[in-house]
Amino acid sequence: MEPPVKETLRNLFLGVLSRLIRLMAPVGRLLPRHIYTARFMARIPSADATTQCDGPVRIIGSGCITLGKRCRIGRECEFTTEEQGEIILEDNIRINRGTTLTSYAQVRIGTFAIIGEFTSIRDANHGTEMGTPMRLQPHTAAPIIIGRDVWIGRGCCILPGVTIGDGAIIGANSVVTKDIPSHTLAAGAPATVLRERQKRHP
Repeated sequence: MEPPVKETLRNLFLGVLSRLIRLMAPVGRLLPRHIYTARFMARIPSADATTQCDGPVRIIGSGCITLGKRCRIGRECEFTTEEQGEIILEDNIRINRGTTLTSYAQVRIGTFAIIGEFTSIRDANHGTEMGTPMRLQPHTAAPIIIGRDVWIGRGCCILPGVTIGDGAIIGANSVVTKDIPSHTLAAGAPATVLRERQKRHP
């Protein structure tokens, strides 16, 4: 017995609709990314069409934020610039989800750097003198310089005044309190150099 016309039309409609949904799914995933990127570009004049934001990015303060070409920012990242603060991202940088960059002086990140999820990069701290509540003391700040081709693992904390040399690797959950030489692997709390990176042999 043939199914009723209404049921046949319903099945046909659902079949066509499901195919359209499958075809449009990639567009649906990309559209929010373009919206978040457009919002970011509206706030950061130096960001251009090569910038990509995977989700919402929070921007706080009135300091200067400068981006190079082809930077990709993960969702739920936060950029804060206070007073004379400046954040400079060079070209081809990947900053992953939930990372916080805070600058009262300067935070500079070099070309091809990778910053792991939920990392904190902050160039300032509250004062710690006795006699005045720390919350009421002025901040002390010192620039943070992260070199080219640096890989900072997930959950790291980069403290004021630190320079991380070109090609260095910082292990996950490390606290970087002092300079890390170029082309070394460092990890721990506080981070210490474990070894030098090795060249690949043919």
